[in-house]
Amino acid sequence: MIGIRRYTRILSLFDPEHPEWTIAELSKALDTSASTLYRLVREMVEEGILESTVESRYRLGAFFIEFYRRIRLNDPLIRSGAKFLTPLVTQVGVPCAVILARLYGNAVMCVAESRAPGAQFETSYQLGRPMPILRGATSKAVLSTMTPRNARSFLKKEAALGAEDLARLEEDLAALRKRGHCETHGEVDKGLVGIAIPVRNDQLGINASLSLILESSTLTDDIRPMLFTGLSTTGKLIERFMADTLTPQS
Repeated sequence: MIGIRRYTRILSLFDPEHPEWTIAELSKALDTSASTLYRLVREMVEEGILESTVESRYRLGAFFIEFYRRIRLNDPLIRSGAKFLTPLVTQVGVPCAVILARLYGNAVMCVAESRAPGAQFETSYQLGRPMPILRGATSKAVLSTMTPRNARSFLKKEAALGAEDLARLEEDLAALRKRGHCETHGEVDKGLVGIAIPVRNDQLGINASLSLILESSTLTDDIRPMLFTGLSTTGKLIERFMADTLTPQS
């Protein structure tokens, strides 16, 4: 292991199923010598990235809490989510979850969310959880924020699509860009509908989407136009908010 990858490989092992690790367990999982891992873990403990528990076990440290606060206060997309998502939930007036997600490597990640009190369903789009780039309205709307050339390059590199699948997806993205929204049924979670619009800011390098997730039984032709209007209005507010962060304050 070289560079920062030495540390991110260790961190990637900590998840809800494995919140704590010993050096021996890390060594086996990473096929790396215990002596090397001991040195790396010691450095991470000194910086608060990891912390030791009982019986020589390690878990994620308070470092991440500090920097989560910093990103909430500074990231323009996350800040816009805190400002506009709950009003959107109130505006649409149906049991739903509102998700603000962005491109994250070769995946899509929810960075802000709000949920109506009556929305009892569970969705796979959860704060901080990487999700597949090719499934669901939330992810497809993120893809549509790229130029056709950049999207093709990205998909060929990251998704390893064959020629036919790539051509079909490019057609879908072109249609999405023209419509300005995407609607999918059960692509990510059975029984749930995703309706999403693209959100972008080229100067900030942000490729994102704003989406409503609701149960199929809730979505009717009568309320669909109202949902589209709410998404579109809020999406414009978010883009304007991000653009304003680029304007020096007097």
